[in-house]
Amino acid sequence: MCNRLPLLLLVGCCAILLGAAPVAAQSSNLDTVEGPGSGEKTTLTITPHALTDDISARALGVTSPSGTRWALTLIGATQADSLRLTMGGEALSIEDISRPAEGEVGPTRVYLSRKTFLTIADTPDVRLHVGDTVTPLPDQMRTEMRQIYDELV
Repeated sequence: MCNRLPLLLLVGCCAILLGAAPVAAQSSNLDTVEGPGSGEKTTLTITPHALTDDISARALGVTSPSGTRWALTLIGATQADSLRLTMGGEALSIEDISRPAEGEVGPTRVYLSRKTFLTIADTPDVRLHVGDTVTPLPDQMRTEMRQIYDELV
C-alpha cells in the first residue's frame, strides 16, 4: 500500500492539472476599460487575432451617453491599403475609417454599424479585404465579437 501512495498522489496531481487546463483555455479574451473619451467605456479583445502574416485585428465596442460605436482595429494596415468587407460577393457597409495621421504609427479603425458588426459576428462567410489580400475573420474573433455585442446591447 505504501508503495502505491506516491503513484496515486502523482496520478491525482496530474488529473487536477489536466482538469484545470480547459478552464484556463476558456478564460476570456475580453476586457472593458475607461475611455477613450470622458464617460465612455470600451469593451475589446485583449489579444489581437492574426489575419495574415502582416495584419492582425481586434474587435471593440465603445459605449457613451450618446450611444454605442462598433469597430475593428487593424494593426499592420497601411495608409495605401483599400479596406472592404464582403459577404457572398456583396459589400457590407463601413461607416468610417480612421487611419493614423501621415507619419504617425498606429492602428487603423474601421467603424461599423451595429447590424454589420452583428453580421460579421454571426456569419463565417464575411471576408475582409485589405489591399489585394482577402481573409475571413477567425472563428474565435467572431465569437468574441458576439460576446462584445451581447455585453453592450
